[in-house]
Amino acid sequence: MIYKQHIEIPSYLCDIDDRLHTWAAVRLCQEVTEYHGNATGIGFKTLLAQNRAWVIVRGLYNVYRLPDAFERVELSTWSRGNNGLIAFRDYRMVSDCGDELLTGTSQWPLIDMTTRRAMRLHDVIADYENHDILATEFTSVDKIALPAMGESDLVARHLAAFSMVDHTRHVNNSEYIKLMFDALCSAGFDPHQPFRLELNYQLESRPGEQLSVYHRADGAVHHLRIDNSRAVSVTARVSPLQ
Repeated sequence: MIYKQHIEIPSYLCDIDDRLHTWAAVRLCQEVTEYHGNATGIGFKTLLAQNRAWVIVRGLYNVYRLPDAFERVELSTWSRGNNGLIAFRDYRMVSDCGDELLTGTSQWPLIDMTTRRAMRLHDVIADYENHDILATEFTSVDKIALPAMGESDLVARHLAAFSMVDHTRHVNNSEYIKLMFDALCSAGFDPHQPFRLELNYQLESRPGEQLSVYHRADGAVHHLRIDNSRAVSVTARVSPLQ
């Protein structure tokens, strides 16, 4: 099934211009994923009882326009199948007028919560309904190749605070986007122009760890990396949409 939600954008998820934050748009995509999982029997609590959980490892979002506070939108998601270890999931957000606001695609392994290793998906979603519909022009998300970054590219350090941690017991994926866009917008980036956000999640961050944010611009393309206390946690690339 294609799962759809109708949402009135809350003002508390919006910026100083009353436009939805980028991190909040991605968080809404994660939320509609949870709703779809619950509706189809593979939601967080069901799988946690089996010591399993979905984790996102890569995401790509084309942001054409961030909606206004109190604007009504339709957010839809669907499964595009899997390759045995990775499940592919797409997103589309449209306005009440039918304007395309955001499209996205993402990659989700199912992990064993004890070993943290990916599990074979055949027995879990063998009969799951998939749709061969591309929300974006991409069937998968590539690994991001970042330029080398050093201390001169370090723009901020943050504590992985209690409020950043979700029911997976590690920093929620959207929190990294919040830190990255704080750095980007402080450097003059305009999130109200169309852009593409690519993300590779590499290592979860635990409460109390230090998060170091790195940023390097190459013309209109922005490269970002967040390290936690142990290794690289997230890499990202932000580029204009033509």
